[in-house]
Amino acid sequence: MNTLVSSVAHSVFNNKGAFALLLGSDVAEGAGILTAGDIASDLIRQIAVLEDSGCEPNPENWFVERFGVKPGYASLLEPLANTETERHNLLRRYFEPSEAELEQGLKKPTLAHQTIARLVSKGYVRVILTTTLDRLMENALRCIGIEPVVISCPGHIVNSLPIVHAKVTVIKINGDYIDSSFLNAKSEADKYEERLSELLRYVSDNFGLISCGWSAESDSVLKEALETSNKFRFSNYFTYTDKVGNELEELAYIRRGKAVRMTNADSFFKELHEKIETLESARPSNLSNLQLAVARLKEYIAQEDKFIPLHDLIRVEVDQLNKSFDALPLNAIPTREEIKARVNYYFKQTSALSGLFVNGVYWGTEKHHSIWLNSLACFTSEKERASEEGVWHDLETLPGLILLYSIGLASILKKDFRLLSSMFSMTSYVKHGEAPILDHVHVAKVLDYDTLRDALGNRQLVPMSELLFSELKPLFNSFLPHSKDYENLFDRFEYLLALSHTKIIGKGRTPVGRFGYRVKQNGVKHPFEQIASEISSHAEGSSLFSPSLFVDITDLKHTEKKFKEYFDKLSGYYF
Repeated sequence: MNTLVSSVAHSVFNNKGAFALLLGSDVAEGAGILTAGDIASDLIRQIAVLEDSGCEPNPENWFVERFGVKPGYASLLEPLANTETERHNLLRRYFEPSEAELEQGLKKPTLAHQTIARLVSKGYVRVILTTTLDRLMENALRCIGIEPVVISCPGHIVNSLPIVHAKVTVIKINGDYIDSSFLNAKSEADKYEERLSELLRYVSDNFGLISCGWSAESDSVLKEALETSNKFRFSNYFTYTDKVGNELEELAYIRRGKAVRMTNADSFFKELHEKIETLESARPSNLSNLQLAVARLKEYIAQEDKFIPLHDLIRVEVDQLNKSFDALPLNAIPTREEIKARVNYYFKQTSALSGLFVNGVYWGTEKHHSIWLNSLACFTSEKERASEEGVWHDLETLPGLILLYSIGLASILKKDFRLLSSMFSMTSYVKHGEAPILDHVHVAKVLDYDTLRDALGNRQLVPMSELLFSELKPLFNSFLPHSKDYENLFDRFEYLLALSHTKIIGKGRTPVGRFGYRVKQNGVKHPFEQIASEISSHAEGSSLFSPSLFVDITDLKHTEKKFKEYFDKLSGYYF
């Protein structure tokens, strides 16, 4: 069993519609269709015959020496065909089957194409990049009733249905054999047309990538286009047959991907589809309420006119939670078992809204910020009712803390520093007026550490931080490839939370999370190094700065210095 193919299957299954395929010429090899380079060489041989000259052993070199230009389709077709119709007819014989070829089953969709079409029909694949000029992929889709959006020249990009709204988009990077007005040969272009480059950047930024039948050798333009991305939201897999080439291995390293060995394209996609079917059969027959709600949330986010339904989806969950929380008893003195049960109840009840917040922040845009923050505000103020202060009263802030962490962690993952800054600058309503949200809702104030340790039966240094870490982790499994990535994400959020608390409240009462002992005892990389790097290297980083929080990077570093003084003093006897 190829365990790496299993890894690909899990990624595709758990992130439906989040992967793009990159299909090279080897995928069509079984169909008996020549590669673009082989077609170019064959056309050069025909020109050489007309020139009464020999072009072997290297037809491309002969063409350059004879005509002084690199062979491109325009320069190759012109000597052989005078009109558009003649050029079409000349190319058709390379891609459309003769009667004899039909009998042999050639020049029709391969098993790989047919299997990909089935993955598209189930919603697993929505974008297909192809370097070939044939129409095998489109034909395979049409055979099962799917009409793809096809982009075979830059002019199609503006008028095509956006990728987010299409069932599947096939992007023919080098063109289509029918449209000879736009055909790229690997040797003729130093870079892609600007609109095509932007489209490739969008795909490589927003989708995971699975390449097949493409080696990256002698295709530096496409390789460079894929290297420009610095956002890797989903995994990247690059298949090869005998030995992984240097170019493909380098691209896999740059895109933080994996090289996957395969026998051929047909067997790879057959095995991938079978493994996904196995995962489907193991899935419960009914989706959970959260899965259904997240699916609706993604649908609403993707459509400009669905802002109100999105708001209502979140608001219904908010109102249901508040209703259930308001019904909880507050007047008895709790036992440790009752405290533990109440803590678990809050985490269980808020899990659906936390999941909606994480997905909403990650997939949403700035226009959705008000939905997340206004909903959070419903859980971050004191209840308007008479109750004595005590454990039950303190614990009422826990749902707000859970949701604040959910939004905050997703903001760091998305690099949405504007949302993070807005959230940290919020205020809460308390008995005697208003208080900064970070002063009213934080890990040490929800429940004192000794009471929480006693209730949970452990001696953890930062028990609430540990609890939040473990309970929220499942919400990020589909976004992060490794558990270490989640640990680093959590550290960065809690460190920025501590800096924001220091800035707004002042040092001395700042809550220190898991990063405290991880930095001091485990020797992990200091969170601020990565925070400063992200803020300075991403355009989104400057959105963290505002008059209500950090004015600029200098202010942030000054605050970090103040916090570090407090942290070093605290860790001397605590960590």
